[in-house]
Amino acid sequence: MKFDDMDLTEKLERLQKVLAEKIAPMLAMDGGGMEVIDVKEAPNGDLQLFIRYVGACASCSSGGATLFAIEETLRKELDSDMIRVFNV
Repeated sequence: MKFDDMDLTEKLERLQKVLAEKIAPMLAMDGGGMEVIDVKEAPNGDLQLFIRYVGACASCSSGGATLFAIEETLRKELDSDMIRVFNV
C-alpha cells in the first residue's frame, strides 16, 4: 500500500521503522540523535514530524542541513512528497 494512502497508525509504524533503521544510525555516527516530539496530519494531507535534536546534534551548527537530510531520507524511503520535518 502506498504511504500516502495509509491511515495514521500505519504511517507511524512505517515512519518509526525508517527512523530506527536509516536516520538514527546516521545521527549516531556523529554522537547525536533525535527525539520525536509530535506527529500530526496537516489539513492539506502533509505528515508533519516535530523533532528535537539530542547529544552532539543539539549544539551542532549543521542542524538545518541535517533537518533537510532527515526529510529527504524519509521522503525517499516512504515514497512520499507529503512529509515535513520541523525542529522544535
